[in-house]
Amino acid sequence: MAIQANAMPPSLVAEINEMKRRITSLERKPKLGSVNERLPVGMIQSPSLEGTEGDVTHGLGVINTTGLNMPVILATLPFHIPWGTSGPLDVSVTIWLQDGVTGGKTKEITLDKSLDQGGWTRNLNYSWIHPQPVGFDDDRVYKHVSIAYRVNKRVTFNGESLTVGVGLPSIVVGIPLGTYVEESADGNPRIDGLLTPVPE
Repeated sequence: MAIQANAMPPSLVAEINEMKRRITSLERKPKLGSVNERLPVGMIQSPSLEGTEGDVTHGLGVINTTGLNMPVILATLPFHIPWGTSGPLDVSVTIWLQDGVTGGKTKEITLDKSLDQGGWTRNLNYSWIHPQPVGFDDDRVYKHVSIAYRVNKRVTFNGESLTVGVGLPSIVVGIPLGTYVEESADGNPRIDGLLTPVPE
């Protein structure tokens, strides 16, 4: 086979360097909706929260946000108000989300018997523009957001100490800013709240 005099083979070193550049670029590219923990968002029975009544902070759980690269967290907590013989019991808890890095937190919301709908499960929703550092320059090995609460009122019914029942949360991290109208720096806590996509 004849070789053309003016044809030059591509430089192998140049090709390898170009491949390295492309791989590095792909590794650093942000991933949309990178972490999703699929947990139930509605339960017929949610266990009564533990903890003593009063001005004491308790933890419902911790959301691992290591590697978080987007500024919005969505959270849904199913809850129900326990019933006695003739209606909802006079119980109450206050719930909020708190960042484990900066200490920033959402607005608190109180769940009590005024939110009862016949003992059925309802959902507490958050759309939080959180203060936690994001991006690839954040060198923390572990980051988290905690779900915190206070028990304001408990009652004893049929020998059981009861308050508001809360089930397993559904958490989505990695949401880009400006995806939903409901996004807020205070978390926009709301009951049975829907998400409205920002119009294009």
